[in-house]
Formats: sequence, structure tokens, C-alpha cells
Amino acid sequence: TEPSANTALANILRGMMHGCDIHAETTQTIVGHAGLQLDILITATDRAPVVIEAEFMPAYTAEKEAEERLNLKVNPDGREIEAAIALRYPAALKDADDLDLELRDAQLSYCVLTAPEEDGAGDDNKEYDRFPESGWLEGSAADVAELARLVSVPQRTVNAAASALEAGIDSAVGVLNSMEKQSPVAAREIADLLGMSEVPQTRRMACAIVANAMVFHDRIANLHSEILPLNRLWKTDTDNPQGKVTGAWDAILEINYWPIFAVARDIVNLLPSHAAARILEHLRTTAYRINSTGANVAHDLTGRVFQRLIADRKYLATFYTLPASAALLARLAVDKLSKPPPTMESSFLRRQESSGGSGAKSSPSCPSMSNPYIDWSDAEAIGKLKVGDFACGTGALLSAVYEQIATRHEQAGGNPASLHTAMMEDVLYGCDVMPSAIHITSSTLSGREPTVGFGGSRLYNMPYGRQPDGTVAIGSLELLQSSSVMTLFNTNDPAMRTGSTGEETAASVLVDVQDESFDIVIMNPPFTRNTTHEAAYSDAPMAAFAAFNTHELTQRDMAKRMSQLKKGTVYHGNAGVASAFAALGDRKLKAGGVLALVLPLSAAVGMSWTNFRQMLSQNYTDIEVLSIAASGKDMSFSSDTGMAECLVVARKLRNGESSPSSLEFTSFTRRPQKFEHSAAIATSIARAKSIRNIKDGPYGGTPLMAGDERIGEMINAPYGSTGETLGAVRLLDSTLAQVAHALSDSRLWLPTSEAVELRVAPLSDSARLGLYHLDLIGAPPRGPFDKVAASPTAT
Repeated sequence: TEPSANTALANILRGMMHGCDIHAETTQTIVGHAGLQLDILITATDRAPVVIEAEFMPAYTAEKEAEERLNLKVNPDGREIEAAIALRYPAALKDADDLDLELRDAQLSYCVLTAPEEDGAGDDNKEYDRFPESGWLEGSAADVAELARLVSVPQRTVNAAASALEAGIDSAVGVLNSMEKQSPVAAREIADLLGMSEVPQTRRMACAIVANAMVFHDRIANLHSEILPLNRLWKTDTDNPQGKVTGAWDAILEINYWPIFAVARDIVNLLPSHAAARILEHLRTTAYRINSTGANVAHDLTGRVFQRLIADRKYLATFYTLPASAALLARLAVDKLSKPPPTMESSFLRRQESSGGSGAKSSPSCPSMSNPYIDWSDAEAIGKLKVGDFACGTGALLSAVYEQIATRHEQAGGNPASLHTAMMEDVLYGCDVMPSAIHITSSTLSGREPTVGFGGSRLYNMPYGRQPDGTVAIGSLELLQSSSVMTLFNTNDPAMRTGSTGEETAASVLVDVQDESFDIVIMNPPFTRNTTHEAAYSDAPMAAFAAFNTHELTQRDMAKRMSQLKKGTVYHGNAGVASAFAALGDRKLKAGGVLALVLPLSAAVGMSWTNFRQMLSQNYTDIEVLSIAASGKDMSFSSDTGMAECLVVARKLRNGESSPSSLEFTSFTRRPQKFEHSAAIATSIARAKSIRNIKDGPYGGTPLMAGDERIGEMINAPYGSTGETLGAVRLLDSTLAQVAHALSDSRLWLPTSEAVELRVAPLSDSARLGLYHLDLIGAPPRGPFDKVAASPTAT
């Protein structure tokens, strides 16, 4: 019966969603509707309630009932239901001999209804948003659990919290700016503390770090009786809020939470006393507003706002990986790490085929989120993984990988909190040249489980620019040198403290990043090139090393340092430093490890990226290249780049494996919009049974579907070992690539027609490529000519 199926599904979900209260066939739970019965209700202290309304096929009323649950309030705290899942059980389950077992493996169909966003992103005339817009998603109970977890933090709530945080920061910065003439020394000291230049972003970053700490303060005050909440710390300006806050944070540091509160405390100590009270009052109000929204900082609220504040973006090119894009890349990387070796996979597929299975990449008996070849229930085994991001910025990608690993452990019946100490101490490695970015990364990661302490972390502020001994350093790319152990001197710099349970007291920090030791390297590296000399880069002789007001001579010395370290790598100056980071990732990965990168689209087609593509073809297998067949900002996976990007995900060859003869291209019609979109995309990719080949003729690629919506296409293409261009990117219709491929084989093969011979030769047989434009008119010493305005009488 439907009630017994609901009870069984609730039991399955309960084992996959640690920390959630899950009840089936409940009444007395909706404010003002005592007799209303919910099929399944999922609640948690730090998440919005989610309802599942389920019926057996054809389930005519499930969606209508789910819609009616939206905006109802749940007892006892009155929180609104902002997401409801309509679910359809297959009719065959009515005759199940073992309902729990068969339901766990069943193909369920479902959609999710959410309250519309309030930031202009949604349709204001709609009473709710439906995903997918039409049709139904298909998946297992594990996929339903993941969807419920994702929509339990509604996007509009996160957007509202992010807007509140940014508004509060701006108010606090306004106070600092008004006091600048009176306290110039304080501004300089705060900039030095953060390792930043004296720029307006310094004040915004400082206020953001303090605001972040105040948000956390109110959350953890409920966990420790000795910590007073913010509203009880001070009443008026005469109560010395500066002293009260720093005193409270000293007490918090005695317990834990160094990544969050150490730098924030030191900033508050440096604030001018005449400004501190006003700033802290602004930020206390901000903390109230954010915490009242119920947004969980684990969903990237902090990183999202901080990315807007990072200084020197024009030289560092540190563009934020959008949360949905980060979730997609992390999911693909961890899925690939979970896949069995080809011999095991082949035998598994043969067993599936012999038993009547589909032979898909991921089937109900082998769901992607609980792969039997990786024991995700084993916390000790997970603690031995190594995941690195050597251009971590605000930690969006590391956070996304952590989320994926924790989700798999949770769905295998584990407690995600049991992973936290090992994840922070041993698993996650993050490097960046900006101390403030490392602070945000550590704050975001440690905030996932704020009640769980840990010792030293693997998050490092890397040396950049001229060093005290007169040498120069180029950040994480120093790890390209043969010695993989570096010493970072810690002269009591708060930004370089790495622990959670106490302050780093050693005189130096050893950075041990061994070659061929990582299971996953995931990065969105800087795209800057030294060959860029236009617009914002016109005053920088070596734009790739011009951050932090680096002196011209230092820039040139850093470029020479790059020349020393690039030997034997795929780095190319015209490709930019992103190619050097790709080489670094390759060097650090172990056999069988996964490389996951956000790169400019030129990595797929640019001549300067040839060595990178050759490295992929010779050293990696299971290669996927993902791009977006859209225009404008929608063609990138990062925020604000305004340029086409691609995701490259590949697994390094194990001993005895051979190089691939083909690779897999995926083109999306638009970039991922939300976390649930990313999950649907990854599931659709994983379950593609057989992918059409570019050689198969003009019949298009394998469609990617979310319900009835076509969200993209997949196509396989042959690939050699010489690093040729990857042309099958950003395709709305893969038929175009199939026709072009036939032409390269001297065949004209159009849709609805048979192939006919048409002799085709390379253009180079009859023509020679001309000079690149910068070789004619370019910055000295490259181009011999200057471009000047025409005279009035020019013909």
C-alpha cells in the first residue's frame, strides 16, 4: 500500500540523512491544520523542512498535493516548507516480496517544487518553481535523499543572507572610510595584517572577516554556556563593545575555532576606538539578519560574498567558481575516483547484461552515490584520501569536494561529523597567495562542523614576490621544484595560523606536498598571461606576476623563476599560468588519481595548449571535456569572467592501462543554475548507456535530459597522442561535428543524405599562415610598428 511504501522509504532515507528527523504518515505537524497528513516530512535544526508526497503510478495527484504543502508552517518552530518533492512509485512495487530491498533499488520518478526566488532570478508571477520544468527526473532512493538535502537550503534564503552580509559590510566600511584621515595608521596596520596592498578592498575584506566571525559567534553561543550571545555582550556604545568582543573571542579561542576568530579578533583590536563601536553595532545587526534567515554557511554563503571583495582580480584572475559549477565538477571528480578499474567494470557490466540489466554506467544496483567498489562507510579509509587545490581562492572547490565525500559517507550510513577532523588535518590541501583567501577557505571548511575540533590544517599561504632573502617566489608554482617540502616562516602572522584547536606556535610551517601522492587535484587556476598588454594590463611588463603592486623588476625576476621551474612541464607563456597549474596538478597526482580543472576554452583548441592536450592523451584515461553552448556570461562556469570556459576531468593511468583512443565531450545548453541542476546533470552523464560517436554519421549526439528538457548533448570522438585540438566543444547540435568529421575524411555526409566522396585537403597544402597581429603591432620588443590615429587627410 502507499502508506507502507512511504514508511519504507522514510526508513531508507533515515539511514542516508544523518542528523535529520524523518517521519512518514504524520499528522499534528502543520500549524493550523492538525488533521493534515504528510506522506514524509524531513526536518533538521539547520535546514528548512522538506515534504515528500508520493503515490503509485500513474500518481495523478502527487504533484498537486506537493504544491499544496508549500508555504505551510511546521510545528513546533513555525518554519515554512519552501520545497516539496512529488514522487511516483513504480506500480511493480505493489507486489514486492521484500519492499525495503526492492524500494532501495527501484527506479523512482520525481520532481521538486520550490518557492520562487526573491532576487529577480525567478518568475515573480509563478507561485512556485518546478524542476524539471516538465517531465520527471528518474533515480534511486539515494538520489531522492541527495535532492532533499540540496533543496533544504533554498536559494532565495542564501541570496537573502548574502545580500544582508554584503549590505552590513558596506555600512561598516562606510564608517572606516569616514575615519580614514583621523586614523591612517590603523588602515595600514590592517592591510599588513591581511597581507594586502593599501586599497579600498582591504577595508571591505577586514569588515567581511569580522562580520563572518560575528555570524559564527551567535551560532556557537548556543553550544557553549560560557559564551554570551552578541545581544548580551553590550547594550550601548559606552559599554566598550570593542573590549567586550575581543574578550569574548579570546574565550572562544580557548575552546576552538582559530581559523574563524583569530584574524577577526586582531582586526577588531586594530580598529580605531572611535570607530569600533559603530562598526561592531552595524555588524551585530548584520549577524542577526543572517542568522534569522536560517541559511547554513556550509552552503558557501561566506565564500560567495568574499569572492566579490578579493583585491587584485585583474592580475590574479581569481574568478569565483560558481557554487553550482563547483558542485558539478566535484561530483564528476569523486564519481570518477569511485569507478572500478576497467577490468572490474567490464565484468560488472557483463554480469548486468547476463542478468538482464541495462549495462549503464550507473544502474539502480550500482548507484553513483554508493558505488560498491569504494566503501564510503569506512571513515578510516576516507581519512587516507588526499585532495588538493593549489589555487584555492575562497575554497569553493575544496568545499564542494568535501560536500560530495560527506554525502557519500552519510548515504552509506555514516555520520559526516566523524570525518571532519581527518578532512581538515589530512585530506584537504589548499594553497593560495592571498592570506585573506586562506582565512576564508579555512573558515568555510571548518564551519561545516563547528563543534568538532582539529589540530593543524593543510591550508597554506604561499610565498609570492620578493622574499626577505632577496629571492623571488611565485606562489604555489614553487611546488613544481624537485623538492616537495617547503618551509613557510611564521613570524606570528595571524593569517598563517593553520590550526583549529590552538594557535600555531612553531617558528615555521612545513609544507609537505609530495609528488604523485594525491587522489584528486581540483582547481580553477588563474588565467593570466604575460603576453597580455592591453587595457588593465598595459602598465604590467609581466602581467602574470603583477599582483600586489609588484615592482617591475620583481615581475621580471618572477618570470625568470617560472622559466626555471617550467622545464619538463606543459607550461606555455601564451597559454598563461593556468597551463603551469595544470602541470602542477599532473605532477602531484598518483596513478589512478583524478584531475579536475576549470580552464579557458582555449585549452581545448589553442595551439599554445598543445602540450597540455598531449599530456592528457598520453597519461590519462576516462577523459571528459564539458563546455557550454551559450553566449555572454552563460558560457563560463566561473563568475564574471566573460569568457568561454571548459571543465576537464580525467583519471591518471594506472600501471598496465593503455592510453584512450577517444574522449567524451559534453555540451550544455546553459550553465548549471542551482545545486539540484548540477546533481541532475551529473546523474544524466553517469547514466548515459552508450554515447554516440562523431564517426557514426550526422545523427546527433546522445541527449542529456532533465525530465522533458534537453539540457545538452554528449558525443565521443577519436583522439590521438599528438595533442590535436578538441574541436567538438560548445555544440548545440553534434550533427555539425559529425558532418565536419566526415569532410575531414573526404566525405560529404549531410543529414537525410548518403555519404558521397568529396576530396578535401588541408589549407596548408595551398597557403601559408600569416603573422600574428601582435608580431606587427605589439608592445616592444615584439612588434616593430606603432598604431597611430589617421591624419585628417589620410586616404
